[in-house]
Amino acid sequence: MLLTETCKFKLEPTREQKALLKELFEAYKCMVKECLDKAVEANITSRKRLHEIAYRELRAKFPHYPSHYIYTAITQALAMFKSYRRLVRKRANVSLPRVKDLNAVLLDDTHLFWFCWGSLKLASHSGNITIPFKAEHSSKFIDWQVKSSRLVKRGDVFFLHVTFRKTVEEREAEGVLGVDINEKSIDLVTVKPDKVRFIKIDISEAKYIRDRYFKKRRNIQTKTSGWTKARLLAKYSGRERRRINNVLHKASKIIARIAAEENVKPVMENLSYIRERIRYGKKMNRRLHSLPFRKIQSYILYKAMEKGFKPEIVDAKNTSRLCPICGELSKPNGHIFKCRKCNFQADRHLVAAWNIAAKLPMCRPLPLAAKALNEAIAKGERIVIKSQLSDNSQIN
Repeated sequence: MLLTETCKFKLEPTREQKALLKELFEAYKCMVKECLDKAVEANITSRKRLHEIAYRELRAKFPHYPSHYIYTAITQALAMFKSYRRLVRKRANVSLPRVKDLNAVLLDDTHLFWFCWGSLKLASHSGNITIPFKAEHSSKFIDWQVKSSRLVKRGDVFFLHVTFRKTVEEREAEGVLGVDINEKSIDLVTVKPDKVRFIKIDISEAKYIRDRYFKKRRNIQTKTSGWTKARLLAKYSGRERRRINNVLHKASKIIARIAAEENVKPVMENLSYIRERIRYGKKMNRRLHSLPFRKIQSYILYKAMEKGFKPEIVDAKNTSRLCPICGELSKPNGHIFKCRKCNFQADRHLVAAWNIAAKLPMCRPLPLAAKALNEAIAKGERIVIKSQLSDNSQIN
């Protein structure tokens, strides 16, 4: 089982190195722009053809830069053009891609960088330069393989994003862990041949954060304009993102720990195109569209894989409407599910988690009676997640 993760490092260049990095970003932007213009003009998606058209001209224009920057510029330009072509097939009135301000330089080739713990050796137009950085938060990656990297510029601050790869041996699970993601909670049920455990992880703090910063942005958009408006929106957007991520990281870490303790394989719903199916009133649409469905699943995915369990994805159809006792379909009333055939009644989200677990053939849930299932749900655990980040805190 191959596990891939990306870690961000803040570079600490000298004044001279910072000037060289700025020159590198400007030159690289020109390379990508020319490659993209040629790809659009000739409608090229082949790397070989674009290389034949663009390489010699760019090599003559940027003779002091390592040639591998041109290779990665071609890669980035083709990715932008292919993305545009995919969008054109889905909808009309898509603007042609343009390079206005490029904030990332691909370092996919090992001829461009040499990664060491605490420093980056980078090939530039003025020779190789060594830039230090702090790596205290990334000790778990020490025995991982470096796959690729990229330089990222945010204002006058530079970061190195390194993608690490590791092969993890998959463990043999004794059961399944049904995971149901909702607006205010992540509901879990562990199902083993001799045991059932219900857990509700309260993430309503994330909804509170979303609502609070929505009101802040609305006030800023109403009362300010120009640079002040843009600066404040960026400031509060960053705070909101960090606090939301903090809540989600805590919740996904708990889920991965439960999977390891119980030795169960996580099972999640297929949430593809879920936003296209959200069609309610304006206020409800905003609430539901703001939910980070995919982000939660991605956090659970890689944290569970670190523990040796690769989550499974199953069809989400009828998970909240199917009675786990008799199999009858009934429409939930609010947060309560009540079967119209056998009168079984329980929290609809826990019922959904149970049904998600039941969709994986490897371990069917126990044939519990309604009374036994109610008792198991009543004894379920509740874990409340709170964000403890300050305004200037960051998640790495």
